[in-house]
Amino acid sequence: MTKFRLSRIIEIKEKLIEDKERELEGAISSLNDIIASIQFVEKDTENSYNTLTIPALSGGDFSVIKNYLSYLENKRLSLLDEKSDTETKIDHLRADLVELLKELKMLETLQSKTFKAMKKSANRREQKNLDAMALRLSEGSPLR
Repeated sequence: MTKFRLSRIIEIKEKLIEDKERELEGAISSLNDIIASIQFVEKDTENSYNTLTIPALSGGDFSVIKNYLSYLENKRLSLLDEKSDTETKIDHLRADLVELLKELKMLETLQSKTFKAMKKSANRREQKNLDAMALRLSEGSPLR
């Protein structure tokens, strides 16, 4: 019964580890997308500032570009906050994964020790039975 329970717990832990790894991969992919978006916004901001330096820019165009730059700055700040949150999530996922791996290692060690103890106990019972049979055989033999 103990073998089954330990095996089942180990299976569950392994499934949790797989889920955490999948979640971590998704978070890392999301972080890479956010970083790419930040780089795009920064490049777009730079291009917009370059457009502002054109001498033949009308007041309406200047106002539109100025508002667009404000929008880009707000978007960049939002993306930086999202990046920070995602990095925090990744750190927590990695810590959870490390803890799960430690638990799995501990359970595997416990399972190994339990199997050894069960085998040792079975060997003792078998030896006891063999000794009892040998004793009965030696008591019943006429050579004695």
